[in-house]
Amino acid sequence: MDKKKISLVSLGHLSCDINGGALPAVLPFLRTHYGLSYQATGGLMFAYSCLSSIIQPLFGLMADRLSKPWLIPLGVFLAGIGLTAVGFMSSYWAIFAAIGISGVGAALFHPEGARFANKVSGESKGTGMSIFSIGGNTGFVVGPLLATFFLTMFGMPGMVIFGLLGTVMASILLLLIMRMVAPEAAAAAQRTAQAAYGQPKNVEKAHSANAADSTGKSGEDAVLQNNWREFSKLTGAIITRSVLFIGFNTFIPLYWVSGFGQSKAAGAVALTVFCTFGVLSNILGGVLADKYGFRAIVRLAFALVTPVVLAFSLMPNLYAAYAMLPLLGFVLYVPFSSLVVLGQTYLAKNIGFASGVTLGLATSLGGVFAPVLGWVADNHGLPRTFQCLALVALVGTIFAFTLRKDEEGKKAGKTA
Repeated sequence: MDKKKISLVSLGHLSCDINGGALPAVLPFLRTHYGLSYQATGGLMFAYSCLSSIIQPLFGLMADRLSKPWLIPLGVFLAGIGLTAVGFMSSYWAIFAAIGISGVGAALFHPEGARFANKVSGESKGTGMSIFSIGGNTGFVVGPLLATFFLTMFGMPGMVIFGLLGTVMASILLLLIMRMVAPEAAAAAQRTAQAAYGQPKNVEKAHSANAADSTGKSGEDAVLQNNWREFSKLTGAIITRSVLFIGFNTFIPLYWVSGFGQSKAAGAVALTVFCTFGVLSNILGGVLADKYGFRAIVRLAFALVTPVVLAFSLMPNLYAAYAMLPLLGFVLYVPFSSLVVLGQTYLAKNIGFASGVTLGLATSLGGVFAPVLGWVADNHGLPRTFQCLALVALVGTIFAFTLRKDEEGKKAGKTA
C-alpha cells in the first residue's frame, strides 16, 4: 500500500465531503431564515443528493475508460464553491441550484478518488479503503462545526469559508496529483515513441507489461467478469444504508432543536458526536474486514441496525438520546469500506463504475427520500420518522444476508 498516495486522496475526500457534512447543520439556519417546512428543508438535501447519486456512476464509467486524476481537485472546487453560493442567494430555488452544483462536485470526485485509492491500496484493500473513507467521514465531522461557527459569527455570508477552503485545497491537490502522474505520463510517451521506431519483440512485451501495471488494465481484464446479480443485491443494501445515513444526518440537528428544545449549536454538537464515533467505527470496520471478511462485517452491522434505530426513536429524554449516538455511528459506519470493496469485487472489470454506485448511493441517494421523511416529520413528528427508518433498516438486513461469501465474489471476479 502506497501510504503517501492513499493519504493524499484521503485528504481530498475530506475537502470534498466537508461540504456535504456541513449541509445538515446549515439546514436549521435556512429553515429559520426563510421559514421553511420540514418537507422544503428536506428538498434542499434532495438537491445535493439527487444530482450527486445519479451523475456519479456516469463519471465512474468515464474513469474506467480513461482515468482523469484532475477530476479529484475539480470536484473539491465545485463542492466548495456551490455551498458558498448558498449564503448569497435570495430565493429557495437559487439555493436549490447552488446546492445542486455542490452535489455535482461530489459526483466528480468520488469515482476517480475511489479508483485511485483501490489502485494504490495493493493487497490491503479493506484498510486502504478505510483510510480513504476516513477523509470523507472526517469531513462529515468537521463540516457541521465549521458551518455552525461561521454562520453564528457572520450569518449567511459566513458560508464563504467553504469556497475558500475548496479553492485552496483544489489548488494543492492539482499540483500534487499532476506531479505524481507526470512520471507515468512521461513513461507512456516514451513507450509510444519507441514503438513508432520499432524494437525487439521481447522489449515490446516488457513495455506492454509495464503499461498494464501503470494503467491498471492488463491481459487479466480478459478473464475478469462482472457479477451483476450479487452487485444488485449489494446495491439494495447500500440504498437502505444511504436512506438511514442521510435521514439521521439531516434530522439529528433538527431533532435536538425542535424535539429537545436545544440550540442550533447543540444540534451541531450532536451531529458531530454521531459522526465522530462513525469515523472510529469505519477504521475498525476496515481492519476487521481484512481479517474476517467484508461480508461478515456487513452482516454484523445490518443485524444490529434495526434494533438500534428503533431504540433511538423511543429514547425518552436528551441524555438517553445522546447515549444512543455512538451506537448509531457504529452500525451505520462500520460496514462502509466493506460495502465499497465488495462492490469493486463484484464488478471487477468496472471498478470506477462500482465506486460511483457504492459511494454515490452510500452518501447521496438517501437524500432523494429526504422530502418523504420530511413529510412524515411534518405530519407525525420526528420520532415517527425514526421508526420509519427502522423499517428501512430491516429491508437492508434482508439484502445483506443474501450476499455471497467474500471468497466466492473474489473468485468470480478473477476467474469467471
